[in-house]
Amino acid sequence: MNDSGIQAAYTINQDVVRLSASHPLNVEWLPVPGDIDPHDHDYYEVSFVRRGKARHLTAEGVQTLSPGSVVIVPPGGVHGFAGASGMEVINLYYLAEWIAAGWREQWAERGLVPLFLAQALFRRPRPPKPAVLQLTARDAAVIEAELEDIREELARAQPSQLLLKAALLKVLVRLSRAATAERDEFPEMVWSVIEEIETAVDNARMFDLHALLRRWPVTPDHGSRRFRQVTGLSPQEYYQRRRIQRACALLLDPANSATRVALELGFADAAHFSRLFRRHMGLGPRDYRKKYEVAVRT
Repeated sequence: MNDSGIQAAYTINQDVVRLSASHPLNVEWLPVPGDIDPHDHDYYEVSFVRRGKARHLTAEGVQTLSPGSVVIVPPGGVHGFAGASGMEVINLYYLAEWIAAGWREQWAERGLVPLFLAQALFRRPRPPKPAVLQLTARDAAVIEAELEDIREELARAQPSQLLLKAALLKVLVRLSRAATAERDEFPEMVWSVIEEIETAVDNARMFDLHALLRRWPVTPDHGSRRFRQVTGLSPQEYYQRRRIQRACALLLDPANSATRVALELGFADAAHFSRLFRRHMGLGPRDYRKKYEVAVRT
């Protein structure tokens, strides 16, 4: 049972979503023939209802789904379906670390980061909860066409990573605009720390919280506490998390060895990088590449 109080009977994981270095997202047209027990996910799932109806079950209650409904389930979120009648969905899965590099720019789109990345970026104080939104007929048709383009690109022998990422971001932006929830806002101090960390990661340099907070009328301890209250992580934890997420994206490229990635991101050595990677991801860099079928070049 997760923190939201609903029992997950099973987990939708890599065996189901089948992501890889060449296919870092997946789109599936699926029938929902009947009840689906409550379950959780290792990845974000975005489920579009094409036709039919069903009841959507979460710890917060029951919602009715119909054509144009979209269910957004973050990693760890638990949900299920009951009373499905003639229901068909399109399920979208993606590797969050694959699209997280430019999330500061994505933050400008209301709701995009909170809905589609926050659970991977932060350790949110509140348990992850599925969200439901309703599309207009026009938006539903536009998004379905975009998803069909993604599916056709994924069928190519060597899908274009640029096309896939651009198409995915277009879908997420349209969904963000359709969402009714207001975007969370970071306090100015927290945002400045995030931006400093992102810049440090982008430029492979160490992050110095004390130097940053000397510009603010607060102590480093107070600043760290405020950052943790908002993100669920200390600034140093967030810095290491983002370094490892950047490493994940680099490791998906067959041209990058683990040693090269470690050096590029400013780690002292490959052994230190491997230990930290395992601590955050639960497996080592080599096993991560194996999991996502990276064709390592010799």
